[in-house]
This record gives sequence, C-alpha cells and structure tokens, in this order.
Amino acid sequence: MDELAKRLHGAVDAMSSLNGFRAFYVVQGGDDSIASVSLFSDEAAAILSNQVAARWVMENAADLVSAGVDTVTGQVVAYA
Repeated sequence: MDELAKRLHGAVDAMSSLNGFRAFYVVQGGDDSIASVSLFSDEAAAILSNQVAARWVMENAADLVSAGVDTVTGQVVAYA
C-alpha cells in the first residue's frame, strides 16, 4: 500500500487533466483494499475517466494490484 501511495500522484494528474473533472478521491480500506471515486460534470467524461484510470493502473501499478479493476459509472443522487 505504501508503494502504491507513492505512485498515486500520476493518477491524480491523469484524472484532473480530463475535461469535466470535479474531484478525485482515493480511499484505503482496512484490508489493504483501495477504492477511488471520481466526480465529473457529465457521463461521457466519467466513462472516459474509467478508461484513463484502468490504463494508468496497467501502466503504473499492475505489479501492485492483485485483483482486477472494477468500475461503476452512475449519477450522484445524494451528497453533503
């Protein structure tokens, strides 16, 4: 997890450079899992971000990821 955290600046740069970018969060789970949440202004940008994120993992962190990458795209229905 520490090594992945060192590499995440590249993922932050890749996501924040996309049109429609609003926010990007990475959360470390207690069981050495990791999840990210990306917010974009429209669905097309969100779908593109999934492709960019998957490519970033393959090119920069595949040696650190033991499970496949799952993606979900949807509309925010509640927030605070």
